[in-house]
Amino acid sequence: LTRANRAHRASLRRLVSPLQIKMSDVVDPKPQIEETCKVHCVSEWQAYKACAERIKNDTTGQAHCSGQYFDFWHCVDHCAAPKIFAALK
Repeated sequence: LTRANRAHRASLRRLVSPLQIKMSDVVDPKPQIEETCKVHCVSEWQAYKACAERIKNDTTGQAHCSGQYFDFWHCVDHCAAPKIFAALK
C-alpha cells in the first residue's frame, strides 16, 4: 500500500468507529416479537410438521411443504407486523 492509501484507510477507520459503536447499541425487536407471535400460529406449524413427516421418505424430490411453511410465516408476520411498526421510532 502506498502512504496515501494507508492514510486514507486510517481516516476511514476513525470515521467508521463511532458509527459502529452506536450501531452496536441498537437492538432489533423483530426476532423477539416473532418469537412471541409463534404461539399464535401453532396450527400452521403443526400442518407444516405433519407435511414434513409425510414427505420425509419421498425419493422423487417432487414433494415439498412450501405452502405450509409460507402459511406459518404469513401467520407470524400478520401477528408481528403491527408490533414491529409500533416499536419503530
